[in-house]
Amino acid sequence: MKESETLPNTLALGALCAALVTVLTMVSVPVPGYRLYFNLGEGGVYLSALLFGPRTGFLAGALGASAGDLILGYPMWAPLSFVIKGLEGFVTGYLARRTKPIWAMGAGALVMITGYTAGAYVMYGAAAAPVETMTDLVQTSVGMVAALAVLRPLKNLLKERFKKSAPRE
Repeated sequence: MKESETLPNTLALGALCAALVTVLTMVSVPVPGYRLYFNLGEGGVYLSALLFGPRTGFLAGALGASAGDLILGYPMWAPLSFVIKGLEGFVTGYLARRTKPIWAMGAGALVMITGYTAGAYVMYGAAAAPVETMTDLVQTSVGMVAALAVLRPLKNLLKERFKKSAPRE
């Protein structure tokens, strides 16, 4: 889908996608021993970026993941999530226009894994970094599979829906 041309439309779509990411982020499992958690928000970031492009991907990732961190009681992660998940959504959406979705998501996953592993290292020390990396590998993989599973049907549904609602000349 083509990214919206107007700022109000981009912001509205970004807010809806951010809400999706927030809800999926709240479907979470804490990782014992550290203030880390596994969640399903990745699929929402990838789907938003693949369907609507880099700006919406950025808004969905940055706002949705940060809100999820705050709601779940991980406020120390919210500023990092804003940057990391925002960049993940932007990179995925940007590359999706130039390559296959799996490669775009893989690049986004690399941004996410690198960012959060560095964050865990700084906050909790070297022992937390491999735990974070493994959790993020699983999380991004699950997100990719989920996004790919619904991408084509959702694209077709949106095309059909917006074709029906297009103004007649």
